[in-house]
Amino acid sequence: MKITIKDIAKATNVSYSTVSKALNDSPLVKPDTKQFILEKANELGYTPNYSAKYLVTKRTNTIGLVWPEINRLALSELASQVNNQMKKQHKQMLLSINDARESIDLFSKMRVDGMLLFEEELPQDQLPKILDVPLLSYGVPTINQFPTIGVKHELAMELAVQEFVRCKNQSIAYVGVIGGSGRRQQAKENGFRKAMEKVSLEPLFIQTGGLDVGDAMREVRDYLSEEKLPGALICSSYDIAIGTYRALRQSGLRVPEDVSLISYDNIPQFAETEVPISAVGVPVELLAKTLVDELIHLIENPGHEHSGCELIPELVVRRSSQNVR
Repeated sequence: MKITIKDIAKATNVSYSTVSKALNDSPLVKPDTKQFILEKANELGYTPNYSAKYLVTKRTNTIGLVWPEINRLALSELASQVNNQMKKQHKQMLLSINDARESIDLFSKMRVDGMLLFEEELPQDQLPKILDVPLLSYGVPTINQFPTIGVKHELAMELAVQEFVRCKNQSIAYVGVIGGSGRRQQAKENGFRKAMEKVSLEPLFIQTGGLDVGDAMREVRDYLSEEKLPGALICSSYDIAIGTYRALRQSGLRVPEDVSLISYDNIPQFAETEVPISAVGVPVELLAKTLVDELIHLIENPGHEHSGCELIPELVVRRSSQNVR
């Protein structure tokens, strides 16, 4: 037999209304009473009926996250931070790694309150133009079929290039996917080209062909076997940086003694690597909070127009880019 709110009210000897408020984490219920009710609900095996809740409130307190990759650490960290921020907003996060169109269709049928899209290979103008729930994209704000939160990638690359120039590095290479279809990767590559042009240096590139650690390891090793080592490397992501670092070590090269390194993705894991790696980008906690706050705003203000914004990146200097030569 399915346990209802009325069953919990009877078992705890409190009103139906109080149980409902407690289960929805209302601040109107005293903490001790709320804890008592939640423990009793768990003991009885209560599970929320989201369909019934939707019929009453038109809300399910669930958010759908459309996620393109499960094996890239920076995106995993961002998803985890987004989930933490959702909890603070008393929302449950559902995650799908299916094709973006399939995921959006599924979440629409599940009546989620809103969707967050980590835009990757599939640009948002290939998605349905009209959805029955708000959608916020984490991508590059140029198409703006849906509100989009992005990062000033050109500024991020400029900060990295300027730091190397300040340290007297004249030979700088970009390590990542060159000429790919992903718009965030394109924005980083273009940002690097423009930053090098500003300082009148010839841009160098190491094409990884993919975004995994293994892609970077293989291609960097091949590059080192045929080309002269640049004095400094800018990696396009955490995974590319880790693959690059391993390839350098396997080739007998030291960071930063033989080559300096800065990577995109401002996540705390860079401080925990064997040689702490300098990073550029928006701090992941700030990025996650901005995404969640903007999506909640879209949900609560359905008639309000919002095209999104680009966040300002920061450079965190660690040992990997310190000029010791």
